[in-house]
Amino acid sequence: SLARCLLSFVHFVEDAIFPAMRLESLAGFMVLLLPITVARFYKNYLVQMGNVMGQPRENQSPQEESLVIDGRGAGILADRWERSSSSIFEAVAPPMLTNLTRVPNNAIYHILAAPYLHPAEFSTLLLLLLGTNTIARFLLSEYKLVKRKAEAMSKAIHADRGNINHRGNHNKTDVKRDEEGQLGVFTAYEMFEYRIDYYFSTSKWAKVALLLGFTFVLIAVGAGLLAVSLEDHSISNAVWIAWTYVADPGTHADAPAGFFIRLISFSITVGGMLIFALMIGIISEYIGDKVDELKKGKSRIIESDHTVILGWNDKSLAIIQQIALANESEGGGTIVVLADEDKDELESKLASAIQSIENPLQLLGTEVIFRSGNPLMECELRRVSANTARSVVALSLDDLDPDEADSNMVRQVMALKAFDEFGGNDCHVVVEVNDVDNQELFALVAPDFAEVVVTHDIIGRLMLQCARCPGLACVLEEMMGFEGSEFYFEEWPELVCKSFYEITCRFDDAVPIGIKTSTGEVFINPENDHIIKEGDKILVLAEDNDSYEVNDGSYKIHRINKVPEIFETEQKVEKIMFCGWRRDMADMIAQLDEYVQEGSELWLFNSVPAPKRAELLKDKGNKEELITNNLTICNVVGNPIIRRDLNRMHAVDDSGKP
Repeated sequence: SLARCLLSFVHFVEDAIFPAMRLESLAGFMVLLLPITVARFYKNYLVQMGNVMGQPRENQSPQEESLVIDGRGAGILADRWERSSSSIFEAVAPPMLTNLTRVPNNAIYHILAAPYLHPAEFSTLLLLLLGTNTIARFLLSEYKLVKRKAEAMSKAIHADRGNINHRGNHNKTDVKRDEEGQLGVFTAYEMFEYRIDYYFSTSKWAKVALLLGFTFVLIAVGAGLLAVSLEDHSISNAVWIAWTYVADPGTHADAPAGFFIRLISFSITVGGMLIFALMIGIISEYIGDKVDELKKGKSRIIESDHTVILGWNDKSLAIIQQIALANESEGGGTIVVLADEDKDELESKLASAIQSIENPLQLLGTEVIFRSGNPLMECELRRVSANTARSVVALSLDDLDPDEADSNMVRQVMALKAFDEFGGNDCHVVVEVNDVDNQELFALVAPDFAEVVVTHDIIGRLMLQCARCPGLACVLEEMMGFEGSEFYFEEWPELVCKSFYEITCRFDDAVPIGIKTSTGEVFINPENDHIIKEGDKILVLAEDNDSYEVNDGSYKIHRINKVPEIFETEQKVEKIMFCGWRRDMADMIAQLDEYVQEGSELWLFNSVPAPKRAELLKDKGNKEELITNNLTICNVVGNPIIRRDLNRMHAVDDSGKP
C-alpha cells in the first residue's frame, strides 16, 4: 500500500505539477506580477521622501514641498496601477497564494511575496525553480527507466517460469524462490550503482554534473531553512549566506544565535567541505588523466615537411639514423613514428640505442616524436600530419606471416591514398613488402602512388653479389648509407637536349651515373648518345643533395691515355655454401642459378631435415618444383655454428640418405 501511495504521488507530480512549471508558463506568470512590483517600488520611494498617503511633512523646504505636490499625482497613479494589477493577479493566481498575500504578518507571505517586490529575490527564486525543475525531471526520467527495466525483467522471469513448468523440471526449490520474489530481482542500491557506473563510463562530464547537482541541492535546502529561520525572510540573502557557508567553512562561526540556525549552518558547512573535497579529487583526476594521455602520445602533431614512419620493426632504428644523417646538412629535422605500441616502450628503445656504447645512434639535431595508434586509421594518420609530410615510410610488422603482413601493407597504401591532400602533394611514399610475389598487388590498388621495396629480395640479391665478389659489401655500404657519398636524383632544365656524354663533366662535385625518365624508367650507365629530355632526372653520386651544382660548361677534355680495355675472363665453376635457412630460399637459389657457370655446386648447410627442404623449396603459390640449370644442390644437415658439424660435412639426398 505504501508503494502504491508513493507511485500515485509520483504520477501526480509528473502529470499535474511539472507541466505547469515549464519556463513559458512561469514567464507569463511573472509578467502579470510586474505592474504590482513597479507600483510598490515607486510607492515605497514616495514614502521615503515624506509623502505618506499624500500628506506633507512639517518644516519642509519649498523644494521638498514641490516634490510632494508633484508626487501626489504619481502616488495616485501608483495606487490605481497596483489596484488594477492586483485584480488581475487575484484572478489569475492560485487561491492559496491569494489567501496568503492577505496575511501581511505571515512568514510564508513574506517568503512568497519577496521575489515580486525585489529583483534580487525574483532572480534567485527563478534560478532555484529552474534548477529544481531540471533535477526533478532527471530523477523522474531515471524512475521511468527503472520501472521499465523492472517490468521487462518481471516478464522475462515469468517466461522462464512457464518454460520450466512446460519441461516439468520446476522443483520445489525453484517454486519457493519464485514465490519469495528473489529470482532476478534487483535492489534499489544495485540499480543506483549501475546507473552511476553507466554515466561515469559514458560521459566525461558526469562527475562534474553530480558535483554541481549536489552543490545546488545543498545550497537550495540550506537557503530554504535559513529563509524561514532568519528575521528578514529574504531568499536572496539566505542563498548568499548558504553559499558562504559552503565556500568558506569559517563563515559559520558568525552565524546568529540560536540552536536551530547554528545546526543548519554547521550542516551546510560540513556539506561544503565534502563538496570541495570532491571537487579537488575530480580536478586532480582530470589533470592526471590529461598527463597520462600526453604520455601515451594522444595529442596531435603540428608539423610540416617532416618524415613519418608508420609501424615499428628491427629496421626502424637504422632508418632513423640514416634520416638523421640526411638532415644533418639542413640543421636537423623531425621524424614522427606512429606505431601500435606503447609510447614509453618506443622511447626507451630509442634512448637505449642512443646510450649504446658500441655504435650509438646519433640524431644530429633531428627530433624524434612517437605516437601510439593504429596506422591504418585515417584519424591517426591525420593526428601525425601525414598529409603535410615530406615522406612516409610504411614498415612491415615482424610478428605477422609474410602474406598477412603484405596484405596489411596493401591496406596501409589504400588508407594513405584516401587522403585528398595527397593528390596535389609531393609526399614520397615508400612501402616495405616481404614477398616479391605480392609486389604486383600494389600496382593494382594504387598505381604510381607508392614505391614498393621488397626488403628480403633486395637483401638476398646483395648477399649473393657480395658472396661472389669479395669486397663489394664495403662499396655498397659506402654508397647506400648517408655517410660519405650516396645517390641523388635531380632534374636540371639547363641540361635538356644534351647527350649523356656531354653531361658527364657538367658536375664538379658529383659523378653522373644514370638517368630516370619522366615515366619512371631508370637507365644505369646509358649510352653516350642518350639525349636528356624534359622531365628526366639525372642520377649522380655525390656527398649531399646540396653539395653539387651544374657548372657553366667551360671545360676541356684532354685525353692523355686511352681508355683501358675490358678483358672478359673465362667464368669458372663455383662452389657456394648457404649457412642457415630463409623463407625465400627458393628465390635466392633461382637468382644464383642465373649468375653461375654450369656445373657449379650449392651446399645448403642448416638444421632443416632434408625431406622437409624439398617441400619448402617449392613455390608457395603453385607448388612447382625448383628447377636449376647451372646449379647442383647438395644438402647437409647440421648446425652451422657447431665446429664438429663443420668438420664433418656429408651431403644427403632429399630422403636424408648419404
